[in-house]
Amino acid sequence: MNIDKVIGRRKQRPQAEIVRHTRKCRICNHPRRAELEQDFLNWRNPHEMVEEYGLAHHSAIYRHAQALGLTAQRVENAYAALDLIVEKVEDAHVTGHTIIRAMRAYSCLTPKGRWVELPKRVIYESVRKSPPPEPATAPAQPPEPAPSQRFEGSTS
Repeated sequence: MNIDKVIGRRKQRPQAEIVRHTRKCRICNHPRRAELEQDFLNWRNPHEMVEEYGLAHHSAIYRHAQALGLTAQRVENAYAALDLIVEKVEDAHVTGHTIIRAMRAYSCLTPKGRWVELPKRVIYESVRKSPPPEPATAPAQPPEPAPSQRFEGSTS
Protein backbone atom coordinates (compact mmCIF):
# COMPACT_ATOMS: atom_id res chain seq x y z
CA MET A 1 0.00 0.00 0.00
CA ASN A 2 1.34 3.45 -0.93
CA ILE A 3 1.07 5.79 2.07
CA ASP A 4 1.31 8.89 -0.14
CA LYS A 5 -1.94 7.96 -1.89
CA VAL A 6 -3.70 7.20 1.39
CA ILE A 7 -2.92 10.49 3.10
CA GLY A 8 -2.99 12.55 -0.09
CA ARG A 9 0.61 13.75 -0.20
CA ARG A 10 1.70 15.40 -3.39
CA LYS A 11 4.85 14.22 -5.04
CA GLN A 12 7.67 16.65 -5.64
CA ARG A 13 7.46 18.15 -9.10
CA PRO A 14 10.20 16.94 -11.36
CA GLN A 15 12.46 19.45 -13.06
CA ALA A 16 10.69 18.84 -16.39
CA GLU A 17 7.44 20.29 -15.02
CA ILE A 18 9.24 23.42 -13.81
CA VAL A 19 10.80 23.88 -17.25
CA ARG A 20 7.37 23.46 -18.87
CA HIS A 21 5.84 25.93 -16.42
CA THR A 22 8.56 28.49 -17.14
CA ARG A 23 8.01 28.12 -20.88
CA LYS A 24 4.19 28.48 -20.77
CA CYS A 25 3.65 30.82 -17.80
CA ARG A 26 2.65 34.41 -18.61
CA ILE A 27 4.20 35.68 -15.40
CA CYS A 28 7.55 33.94 -15.95
CA ASN A 29 7.73 35.69 -19.32
CA HIS A 30 6.36 39.02 -18.10
CA PRO A 31 8.73 42.01 -18.38
CA ARG A 32 7.88 43.11 -14.80
CA ARG A 33 8.09 39.63 -13.27
CA ALA A 34 10.23 40.67 -10.29
CA GLU A 35 7.80 43.44 -9.30
CA LEU A 36 4.85 41.10 -9.69
CA GLU A 37 6.42 38.43 -7.47
CA GLN A 38 7.35 41.05 -4.86
CA ASP A 39 3.76 42.33 -4.81
CA PHE A 40 2.51 38.77 -4.28
CA LEU A 41 4.96 38.22 -1.41
CA ASN A 42 3.81 41.49 0.19
CA TRP A 43 0.15 40.36 0.13
CA ARG A 44 -1.07 42.79 -2.50
CA ASN A 45 -4.63 42.29 -3.74
CA PRO A 46 -4.51 39.89 -6.73
CA HIS A 47 -7.35 41.68 -8.55
CA GLU A 48 -5.36 44.92 -8.46
CA MET A 49 -2.31 43.05 -9.74
CA VAL A 50 -4.32 41.63 -12.67
CA GLU A 51 -5.33 45.14 -13.72
CA GLU A 52 -1.91 46.73 -13.26
CA TYR A 53 0.14 44.01 -14.96
CA GLY A 54 -2.38 43.18 -17.71
CA LEU A 55 -2.96 39.54 -16.79
CA ALA A 56 -5.94 37.49 -17.91
CA HIS A 57 -7.01 36.16 -14.50
CA HIS A 58 -5.81 36.12 -10.89
CA SER A 59 -5.49 32.33 -10.99
CA ALA A 60 -2.34 32.80 -13.11
CA ILE A 61 -0.71 34.51 -10.13
CA TYR A 62 -1.53 31.65 -7.77
CA ARG A 63 -0.47 29.00 -10.29
CA HIS A 64 2.89 30.74 -10.78
CA ALA A 65 3.39 31.17 -7.04
CA GLN A 66 2.62 27.52 -6.34
CA ALA A 67 4.97 26.28 -9.04
CA LEU A 68 7.91 28.35 -7.80
CA GLY A 69 7.30 27.98 -4.05
CA LEU A 70 6.34 31.60 -3.49
CA THR A 71 3.25 30.60 -1.50
CA ALA A 72 5.36 29.18 1.33
CA GLN A 73 7.48 32.33 1.41
CA ARG A 74 4.33 34.42 1.52
CA VAL A 75 3.01 32.52 4.54
CA GLU A 76 6.25 33.19 6.39
CA ASN A 77 5.76 36.86 5.58
CA ALA A 78 2.36 37.05 7.30
CA TYR A 79 3.50 39.96 9.45
CA ALA A 80 3.61 42.09 6.29
CA ALA A 81 -0.14 41.63 5.83
CA LEU A 82 -0.83 42.80 9.36
CA ASP A 83 1.55 45.72 8.89
CA LEU A 84 -0.43 46.83 5.82
CA ILE A 85 -3.62 46.80 7.85
CA VAL A 86 -2.01 48.86 10.58
CA GLU A 87 -0.57 51.32 8.03
CA LYS A 88 -4.01 51.89 6.46
CA VAL A 89 -5.65 52.54 9.81
CA GLU A 90 -6.20 56.21 8.98
CA ASP A 91 -8.13 55.34 5.80
CA ALA A 92 -10.25 52.54 7.26
CA HIS A 93 -13.16 52.54 9.65
CA VAL A 94 -11.58 51.13 12.78
CA THR A 95 -13.47 50.02 15.83
CA GLY A 96 -12.23 48.79 19.16
CA HIS A 97 -13.11 45.26 18.09
CA THR A 98 -10.90 45.59 15.00
CA ILE A 99 -7.94 46.77 17.06
CA ILE A 100 -8.34 43.94 19.57
CA ARG A 101 -8.50 41.36 16.78
CA ALA A 102 -5.37 42.78 15.13
CA MET A 103 -3.48 42.68 18.43
CA ARG A 104 -4.60 39.09 19.00
CA ALA A 105 -3.37 38.18 15.53
CA TYR A 106 0.05 39.66 16.32
CA SER A 107 0.25 37.68 19.55
CA CYS A 108 -0.74 34.39 17.87
CA LEU A 109 1.85 34.54 15.08
CA THR A 110 5.28 33.05 15.57
CA PRO A 111 8.34 34.64 13.94
CA LYS A 112 8.07 32.07 11.12
CA GLY A 113 4.47 33.04 10.37
CA ARG A 114 2.73 30.07 11.98
CA TRP A 115 -0.51 30.61 13.87
CA VAL A 116 -0.42 29.34 17.45
CA GLU A 117 -3.55 29.58 19.57
CA LEU A 118 -3.21 31.24 22.94
CA PRO A 119 -4.20 29.21 26.00
CA LYS A 120 -7.88 29.51 26.81
CA ARG A 121 -7.36 29.44 30.55
CA VAL A 122 -4.55 29.95 32.98
CA ILE A 123 -4.02 27.69 35.97
CA TYR A 124 -2.59 29.31 39.05
CA GLU A 125 -0.90 27.22 41.68
CA SER A 126 -0.36 28.52 45.18
CA VAL A 127 2.21 26.95 47.42
CA ARG A 128 1.67 27.11 51.17
CA LYS A 129 4.72 27.43 53.29
CA SER A 130 4.35 25.11 56.27
CA PRO A 131 6.07 26.02 59.54
CA PRO A 132 9.42 24.33 59.99
CA PRO A 133 9.24 21.13 62.04
CA GLU A 134 10.07 21.56 65.72
CA PRO A 135 13.39 20.09 66.81
CA ALA A 136 13.13 16.69 68.49
CA THR A 137 13.35 16.97 72.30
CA ALA A 138 14.89 14.49 74.72
CA PRO A 139 12.46 12.22 76.60
CA ALA A 140 10.91 13.87 79.64
CA GLN A 141 12.77 13.20 82.97
CA PRO A 142 11.17 13.47 86.38
CA PRO A 143 11.79 16.86 87.97
CA GLU A 144 14.57 17.05 90.54
CA PRO A 145 13.43 17.76 94.11
CA ALA A 146 13.96 21.26 95.33
CA PRO A 147 16.77 21.66 97.88
CA SER A 148 14.35 22.80 100.57
CA GLN A 149 12.38 19.59 100.40
CA ARG A 150 13.40 16.84 102.78
CA PHE A 151 12.66 13.27 102.48
CA GLU A 152 11.05 11.49 105.37
CA GLY A 153 13.28 9.22 107.22
CA SER A 154 16.35 11.19 106.57
CA THR A 155 18.40 12.50 109.49
CA SER A 156 20.35 15.59 109.52
